[in-house]
Amino acid sequence: MPCTHSGASSALVGHTRDRYQRLLARSGAPVAERALDPGKFSPTQDLAGEAILLIDDTWTTGASAQGAAGALKTAGAGRVAVLVIGRHVNPEWSDNANRLRALPRGFDWDRCALHRTGAAV
Repeated sequence: MPCTHSGASSALVGHTRDRYQRLLARSGAPVAERALDPGKFSPTQDLAGEAILLIDDTWTTGASAQGAAGALKTAGAGRVAVLVIGRHVNPEWSDNANRLRALPRGFDWDRCALHRTGAAV
């Protein structure tokens, strides 16, 4: 399964580095910021039914990842899965501030998100 990324840092992701291929290029089409538009990207090759792992470094609106997935499908990709490394949460939107305050603890790279003291959460 080739891996690609809608940004420039994909080749740095250790576990996918050997399978990384640049499958998309920025098209130069005039696309509004944070607009979902597959025309924002141009495929670099025909994908002939390949399953693709699309890695995005952050998710704010989802427009870039979804636009990139659409461009990959247009280029003939089979299944496209999106892995997001980070997520931006706007505390001013809806009830996000209360949700963030309700989190039991902050993020820690050394702590598994699924397990607490060895037991599944």
